[in-house]
Amino acid sequence: MKAFLFAAGYGERMKPVTDYIPKPLVPVLNVPAICYSIMLLKEAGIREVACNLHHLPRQIESFLEDNGLFGLDLRFSYEEKILGTGGGLMNFRDFFDGEFVMLNSDLVCDIRLVDVIGAFKRSGSPGLVAVRRCAGSETATVSAAGNRVADFRDSLGTGTRPEFDYTGIAVLSPLIFDYLSRDFSSVVYTGLTGLVKNHSLACYEHVGGWYDIGTPGDYLKANLGLLKDPALSGRIAASTGFSPVPVSPGAVIDDTASVFNSVVADGCRIGKGARVEDSVIISGSDIGDGSEIRNSVVFRNGIIK
Repeated sequence: MKAFLFAAGYGERMKPVTDYIPKPLVPVLNVPAICYSIMLLKEAGIREVACNLHHLPRQIESFLEDNGLFGLDLRFSYEEKILGTGGGLMNFRDFFDGEFVMLNSDLVCDIRLVDVIGAFKRSGSPGLVAVRRCAGSETATVSAAGNRVADFRDSLGTGTRPEFDYTGIAVLSPLIFDYLSRDFSSVVYTGLTGLVKNHSLACYEHVGGWYDIGTPGDYLKANLGLLKDPALSGRIAASTGFSPVPVSPGAVIDDTASVFNSVVADGCRIGKGARVEDSVIISGSDIGDGSEIRNSVVFRNGIIK
């Protein structure tokens, strides 16, 4: 089975961090986010992967090349004009000659892709999305009836209440391309809704860990959540060679400074008497002497409370 990896987006909700770091490379526990997706692919034995690029593409490509493409047969599509998830996937129509996995490059999840693929094959549906229950949450996007998707945010006018988050992981047949175009579009609100309306779209409920890093608040929650749940550390190290750590050995922390329940990246400096608590300090940040940082994401140009 082949896979498609989305990596072209601007990461608008993570600005201004993503003005200089493409979202797939934003570190989670000092490991670039894209490594968590690569881990899932490698564990499932998937080697042939297509990846679209647009925003800061050379940074992403260089990172992957510097790490030997992590042993993947990886091919890129450079979008001169960003095409969205729908157009980006449609660009690779000729690459996919059978069922394939589609996933985001900024998801942090302890799911096992082999289980998702197995559920897809058993479903008899031309597509399946992995979801996570979040009843009552404003982030819920998917409503379901049994093991089938009923709607995405009532875009089909079903009036059904969403109870699940879409994890950014799907398994699809080439039938999806009947509902896509090469123009800018959303794969959810064109392709996946096309399957729901005209065929069926199965869903697989993931009950383990899943972190969205779409906003600075979510990003902070993901880092601090993984500090308390180290289960992924061994898996990602075995798959990519990167080991999640709370404090990078390359960080410079004064002996009189205090760091509590926080993540500090390589190349950061924390000055005399400074205190950092429940925060993420991204590479290139300088925490001045006597500073107090709490519940914040700090990057080289500022602080997001």
